[in-house]
Amino acid sequence: MSGRLKLRLLLTLTPFLLRRAARRSARLSDMMRHERFVMQLATGDGVTGHFDLDGGRLSYRGGVHPNPDFVQHWRSAAEAIAVFTSRDETEMLRAAEDGRCRMQGAFRVALWFNEAGKISRQSPFEPG
Repeated sequence: MSGRLKLRLLLTLTPFLLRRAARRSARLSDMMRHERFVMQLATGDGVTGHFDLDGGRLSYRGGVHPNPDFVQHWRSAAEAIAVFTSRDETEMLRAAEDGRCRMQGAFRVALWFNEAGKISRQSPFEPG
């Protein structure tokens, strides 16, 4: 499976995975209800889409948003997938430092996604 297809699949599944995690995590459920943003993702090889969190509902749509709060631009879909699926929390920082990813806008959105991702990966038996 190509990096572009993997990334599109991951981005499309993310809202479902976070909604499922929010059902078992009061913290994530609260985070989803009390935040509002649009996060745009794009890659140099043609994957473009945006997450929209509004009223406790997270959605993902392909294409460019006219006014995102935060933008991540990756050199390639394969590099984005490698970082998004890494368990190493410093990998995103390294990607920004070495130019694989450029970020712009309200970094609170990136912090929100980082925290939401950590919560969603927790075992259902861990507190959270």
